[in-house]
Amino acid sequence: MLTLNDCIAFTDLLPEEVEEISRHERLGFVIALAKGHTLLDRPWGPPAIRQMMRDNLARAMRRGDAGRCGPMVETYRRFQVRHPGGVDRRRSA
Repeated sequence: MLTLNDCIAFTDLLPEEVEEISRHERLGFVIALAKGHTLLDRPWGPPAIRQMMRDNLARAMRRGDAGRCGPMVETYRRFQVRHPGGVDRRRSA
């Protein structure tokens, strides 16, 4: 039987990164995990996930939720180091 930790280990995502995808897309954790895994297989996936994280951070800043901003920035930075580059589809048109 697979556990949630096993499923996370099959992807190249950290749980907090999946949480950011889940929050942005308004999906359950497991569905967000699958979406994130699929996005990482696309050349435009890492930039898309980074944009989701920036959107979440901007939303938290607008609401004045300073307690969440620090951890969100750290999650973004770790993701950016682990998944640099990619092709931003919005800029290729």
